[in-house]
Amino acid sequence: MLDDLKEKEFRLFGFKLSFLTVSAAFAGLSTVVGALYAGFLMYQKVEEVANLDVGAYEQRMQLIEQQVTSINENTTQIKNDLRADIQRSEDTADSAYRYVKDVNKEMNDELRSFRQDLKELEKNMEDRIQKALDNPLAN
Repeated sequence: MLDDLKEKEFRLFGFKLSFLTVSAAFAGLSTVVGALYAGFLMYQKVEEVANLDVGAYEQRMQLIEQQVTSINENTTQIKNDLRADIQRSEDTADSAYRYVKDVNKEMNDELRSFRQDLKELEKNMEDRIQKALDNPLAN
């Protein structure tokens, strides 16, 4: 049955056409129509791009660039402020450490002097007690 279809011929507008010729013509016509449609879509996209306001995009990019620059400047200022605060904190800690160290040294010196005075006083008291005990009149 399909073999008969290959050999059959049709007359259309005065032309003799076979099934294969009609199929090839349909394929060629659909290819041309598809290419025209794709070209039309491409033309629409090109028109969209051509109608873009490049100046508005440039202005927006400049605004974004200014904001980024401002953020960078603020970040730099914050970093510098933090460094200064950290340095002040370190200086304060060093000063407090030196003060505590000096107070500790003074306390140790005073404690040493107090112990020495206490030993002298103890020795002095022992001598007096011994002297009192050695006194023959103490009996």
